[in-house]
Amino acid sequence: MTGKYAKGRPLLELHLGTGGARIAEARSPELTRFVVEHGFADMYTNDALDQRARKIAMLASLITSASLPQLEWHTRGALESGLLNKAEIEQIVIQMTIYIGYPAAYNAMGVVKKVFEELEA
Repeated sequence: MTGKYAKGRPLLELHLGTGGARIAEARSPELTRFVVEHGFADMYTNDALDQRARKIAMLASLITSASLPQLEWHTRGALESGLLNKAEIEQIVIQMTIYIGYPAAYNAMGVVKKVFEELEA
């Protein structure tokens, strides 16, 4: 494990949750290493934004790009880490509706509601 990976790995878990981090690492260790070292270690550690603001931006980006599997990971991570609550996540989806349209918003809301249900079970 490189120093950059060690620096970024806790942020991977903060944003994806423990399970999401494990899924990412299992799906592609090499890609995850790049994401952790470049994305999290390099970008997520500056003082320009706090982790909550980064999470809001990430969810909005995933919603507008229809990256629904990653939206699931990041929604779970947001809730598990306490960066956001359910009502805030729902409002992010609703806010993005104007940019993506109703069908895509319903798809995104379906993903976040699925995560809510799974975490309640």
